[in-house]
Amino acid sequence: MDLNKVVSGLSSSGALSGFAGGLAGSALVGAISGKKGKKMAKGALKVGALAAVGGLAYTAYQKYTNNQSQAGAQATGTDGVAQSSWTAIPQQNFEAAVEDTGGSNAMLILRAMIAAASSDGHLDSEEQARVFSEAQKLDLAQDEKATLFDELQSPKSMSDIVAGVNSPELAVEVYAASLVAVDESRSEAQAWLSSLAFSLNLPGELVQNIHEQVASAKAETV
Repeated sequence: MDLNKVVSGLSSSGALSGFAGGLAGSALVGAISGKKGKKMAKGALKVGALAAVGGLAYTAYQKYTNNQSQAGAQATGTDGVAQSSWTAIPQQNFEAAVEDTGGSNAMLILRAMIAAASSDGHLDSEEQARVFSEAQKLDLAQDEKATLFDELQSPKSMSDIVAGVNSPELAVEVYAASLVAVDESRSEAQAWLSSLAFSLNLPGELVQNIHEQVASAKAETV
């Protein structure tokens, strides 16, 4: 099953308030800074939106680590607890979650997008029906359509999403995916994202960097 096609289908059908469907566009390469970030961005042109999310997440993490004190002060999460796990995460760890698009991590990222899109008030029953109608027209295999419909009908709760996160790098990617899937100007989306960052115990500066990176990518894709 090609989860990238499902993500693109979500955008084409109007299910996502954000710009996830355009993440595989060439403009993203210019939006992701740094050699390693650009490498992942170029990979996104081949792999699609999920790889682009990984590129955004890794670049935001790079900036976060670069801004940390050279004295080696530990980062703190949103609850103020020291988080040594946020140091020295290799690029390969970010890539692993999105390279196998049929894997459980990629599915979790997809589910995070749908949960976020549903939480911001965008997908009411009327909108959901329209999305289903549009999705029927998409060039998706039956298993891909089934996955899309199942997830849209029963979006995972935030606690379900958080429970599936088993590494700090996946936490960054889940948050980045959620952010690109919603209209950040909506108060419901802001509340969801704030709660998600807290639940994932993401450092505040890292959250800020993710928002900045996504804003830059949006500007590049306009």
